[in-house]
Amino acid sequence: MKNFRWQVAGNVQGNCLSVELIDEYGDVFADISRCDGPNALTLNTYGNDIDLGIVEAFIRVARERLECFEDGSSLTKARTNQRFTTE
Repeated sequence: MKNFRWQVAGNVQGNCLSVELIDEYGDVFADISRCDGPNALTLNTYGNDIDLGIVEAFIRVARERLECFEDGSSLTKARTNQRFTTE
């Protein structure tokens, strides 16, 4: 069984704050980043397969820890250039 923990990390150059999913070896397995310039949220799994339950828990942690964008906008107001059709 793979064990994970999380940590918050900043990227000053990218003007981003991230929550990183760390595996038992200390490697970053995935991250969710709040980028304040474009007010965007992204998930990067670095090509790793992750159980859906872990992804769901990781998203909950990220929403709590990343709070809001620097301009005060809520994370639900994140801008995107991607669309997903559920039909």
